[in-house]
Parts: sequence; structure tokens; C-alpha cells
Amino acid sequence: MLVSISVAHAQQAQSESPTSSPQPMTPTAGIDQAALAGSARASKLIGSKVYHGDISVGQIEDVLVDLNQANLIAVILSVGGFLGVGDKLVAVPVTQIKVGPEAKFTTDLTREQMTAAPAFDFGKLQ
Repeated sequence: MLVSISVAHAQQAQSESPTSSPQPMTPTAGIDQAALAGSARASKLIGSKVYHGDISVGQIEDVLVDLNQANLIAVILSVGGFLGVGDKLVAVPVTQIKVGPEAKFTTDLTREQMTAAPAFDFGKLQ
């Protein structure tokens, strides 16, 4: 019995020892840690509603990014319609969308302004 306890203790000690040493965390050049902390994933934005006051004026369908300048260009909203029927896509400058408490997206644009805006066509992107 003493032998089985010694073997079990030796196996446990081996499983607790790391097989590789942890690598030091080195920041990637050009990544601002403070900016990362205040950022959000695009996949979490998509599907979020955008409000004017308490009225939903659209839903985020996509985000346009200028890769050459490394900045956001526009948020593509689905506006009008009901349950996805009769809606259209509208490009809204990212400066027109604000993030409030609890990640509630708001805009000063009204539902009427959104529905009167020209439709966005993904086919025009290069």
C-alpha cells in the first residue's frame, strides 16, 4: 500500500509540473493597450439596434473599414421595413453613431431621415 501511495504521489507531481515555460507577454508594435480596452468587436456590433431617443431607427448590419488609413468609415444600418421585409441598407458615418451606457447605440438621426437616405449597395465596394 505504501508503494501505491508513492507511485500516485509521483504521478501527481509530474502532472502538476508545466511541460513548457510560460512565454513573456510582449506587446505587438502599433497596438495601444488603452485603445484595446475601450474597443468592441465588430461581431458584437452586428445585429445591435440603433436608437433615436427610445425609438429604434435601425439595426447594424455591417461595418466599413478603411484598411489603408486604419479607421472606420461607416456603419451599415438596416432601416424601415418590418421584421426584415421592406427594409433597406443605409450607410451612416461612424461619427453619427454614439455608444451610451450598457452599449446602447444612439444617433441624432431620425427614422424619417434614415428612410429618406439613399440605399447602400455592397456591389459598389471594390
